[in-house]
Amino acid sequence: MGGRGRGAYAVLGVRVLLSIAGALALMVCASASAAVRRSHAASAREVVTVTRDSAGIPHVLARDFRGLGYGDGYAFARDNLCTLADQFVTVEGQRSRYFGPDAMNLNFSAGAADSNLNSDLFWKYIQASHIVDRSVSQGPPVGPFPQVRQMYEGWTAGYNAFLRSGKLHDPRCKGKSWVHPITTMDLYLRGEQIVIEGSAAQFITDLVDAAPPGAASASVASARELNIPALKAQLGDTQDASAGSNGIGLGTQDTRGGDGMLLANPHFPWRGTERFWMAQLTIPGQYNVMGGTLEGFPFIGIGFNQHLAWTHTVSTTRRFTIFQLSLVPGDPTSYYVDGKPEKMGRVTVQVQTGHGTQAHTFFTTRWGPVLTVPAAQYAWTTSNAYALGDSVAGDLARAANQYLRMGQATSVRSLLSVEEHFLAIPTFNTIAADDRGQALYGDVGNTPNVTTSKISACTPAGLPQLVFAQARVITLDGSRSACGWANDPGTPVPGIFNGSHMPHIIRRDYVENSNDSYWLANPSAPLTGFSPIIGLTDTVQGLRTQLGNQMIAERVAGTDGLGGRKFTVSLLQRMWENDRSRLAELVLSSLVSACRADPHEIASNGTAVDLTTACNALAAYNKTGNLDAHGGWLFYVWDRLAPSSGFWADAFDPNHPLSTPSQLNTANPAILRALADAVLNLQSHGVALTASYGQVQHATRNAATIPIHGCNTGCFNAIQSGTATATNPTNDAPYGEVFTGSSLVMTTELTKQGPRAQGILTYSQATDPTSPWFANLTRLYSQKRWVTMRYTPAQLRADRKARTLSLVVP
Repeated sequence: MGGRGRGAYAVLGVRVLLSIAGALALMVCASASAAVRRSHAASAREVVTVTRDSAGIPHVLARDFRGLGYGDGYAFARDNLCTLADQFVTVEGQRSRYFGPDAMNLNFSAGAADSNLNSDLFWKYIQASHIVDRSVSQGPPVGPFPQVRQMYEGWTAGYNAFLRSGKLHDPRCKGKSWVHPITTMDLYLRGEQIVIEGSAAQFITDLVDAAPPGAASASVASARELNIPALKAQLGDTQDASAGSNGIGLGTQDTRGGDGMLLANPHFPWRGTERFWMAQLTIPGQYNVMGGTLEGFPFIGIGFNQHLAWTHTVSTTRRFTIFQLSLVPGDPTSYYVDGKPEKMGRVTVQVQTGHGTQAHTFFTTRWGPVLTVPAAQYAWTTSNAYALGDSVAGDLARAANQYLRMGQATSVRSLLSVEEHFLAIPTFNTIAADDRGQALYGDVGNTPNVTTSKISACTPAGLPQLVFAQARVITLDGSRSACGWANDPGTPVPGIFNGSHMPHIIRRDYVENSNDSYWLANPSAPLTGFSPIIGLTDTVQGLRTQLGNQMIAERVAGTDGLGGRKFTVSLLQRMWENDRSRLAELVLSSLVSACRADPHEIASNGTAVDLTTACNALAAYNKTGNLDAHGGWLFYVWDRLAPSSGFWADAFDPNHPLSTPSQLNTANPAILRALADAVLNLQSHGVALTASYGQVQHATRNAATIPIHGCNTGCFNAIQSGTATATNPTNDAPYGEVFTGSSLVMTTELTKQGPRAQGILTYSQATDPTSPWFANLTRLYSQKRWVTMRYTPAQLRADRKARTLSLVVP
């Protein structure tokens, strides 16, 4: 850390020490504390304070990383122990034992639905392969820094301390046999679960189902034809999926005060463990970061410090490739490399099912484990098999090291240096801003080193080429060693690109990403020339990308009706929460005209539907996702049912990428048929065609129903809720119940006097229904209200409803 950072932290440390005598009695354990006066036995132990502010955000203050982890783990468990305990059962490979082998394990973030048995077999394989053990046993940068080890050990101890405290009241798991103390290895396994979200987690059943031809396997699927929509859905590669995110970094040119500014807006599930949890973690002089993190990851994943704020969006980068194997005739478990046969390895695991044990053998190659991919028609035959090369497998420790250093970075340039050094970002782009008025976009993470020329030279003819052309899934020729991943200089592990081959840009106006590729991070300076494994250029941009850049341009020019020019934090918030629907702005008028011209339609089930009332409801719709947007729910359901093929009447123009296509293809009969289907959908659920979002879309908290604004029809504030049209169980939810979308939302201005931030956690801090933090932030979000992120001791002291808990670290 530079002198500037050390000085800032030193001042902060003094402020923290001075605050001990304040109204909140914050206790700093680096000096003789009240614990000495109360107990000689406790005098040798560290006392950590956890101060909950009035919003329910814990501020953890410690003197070292073990203590910081202890307070962090204890506070998190108080809010969400049952939710995370369920995932510890997953990574331990124990779901079949406790919940039955045939029940489904849903990974909402990965969009994957696997049986408990398949999930258990996979996680037993991870354990038996020792990939996590090898990672954490190595030295940095691949293995954990001492501070990271201490953080993980402390977090584990804090979680277990809360479990022993007798304060667990959540009826979902209190007293259940599957809830038990965890080990540090369990927490590392949870880290592995996070980093493989965009790679192996998409293929769990495909890995389990891989068996040599003629051998029994666990429900081997066979596809008779290529299923590109299914393949894209499996890999999360569909336009405007709400599990994604928006990020805007603003520099000196586009802010009124000349400060750097950031909007963080990840779109993640509202259920499961890929939920964010807000906290401030402080060791004076070493680490002082506030923001949010995914459940079970001890460091802040999206947040800010004194000089810098950063966020993530889901990247288009593929963190894996598939290898096609040429098998030895008569021996389907041997394959050729450069003309020489190699025998597959075998890893046999056993799972307790509650009715005995079940064994399974995974087959491994130099490229990775063998799998089948039914959607791609990739099956294990007598001539070919396929293996998964996963670049992020075993990356958990290096990723933790990186996030520690990211939290200590003092500028966007130093943040970029951290990312280029560790190359451990798993599935994300990074958008950041600093107090020097600079903004950063980068897709600088762990990416297989597969160049454009290698894709051309090493993609086998036939099906693999079609799979790449249609779904951008890269399949390499595993019979040639030259088709393996290449090595760049300066990488911490072999086989990945270094930072010079990854897209990034630093600017003083703005950068923006809404899950499209790096290409138009700033439209005035397109990024090009990178491998297709990272993403594509000259291709259709999502509706949120279009709207985000349009709103930024309007705000900077002062043409959005909000007054003045350029951004303040308040104006950035108002821009985000306007809930404009880009799709409605483009097609609503044409849809209404087509509806009125032909109001009699036959639905997909053959029912004759009079669309007159629907036409009028849509005509009155105000093109937003606001609570009072009458007719908005009908438009939302229509969009869910509308055809993906033949939707637009005009073509994409790469010279006008943010405004094309834009014309609804009303000549396509499926357009009005979808509206007839939407009418029947609403009627079957007793919902008026004129219903607003606020009348249908909601979050349920205990007995209360909280109306939720936002939409998934090209709204920047993307919200997706149940419509009874889901084809994947991870997208199934009660009618109108929100299941994914905007989650942790923060606006941060990096001033010379320090960060000024406000935020909201849409689904609230706690999943424990007995917690006071179970619904409070959800109600505020419903009202478009924000909470102050109290970063300094003075800000925290000013919160008269804050309460401090002192914990003795064992």
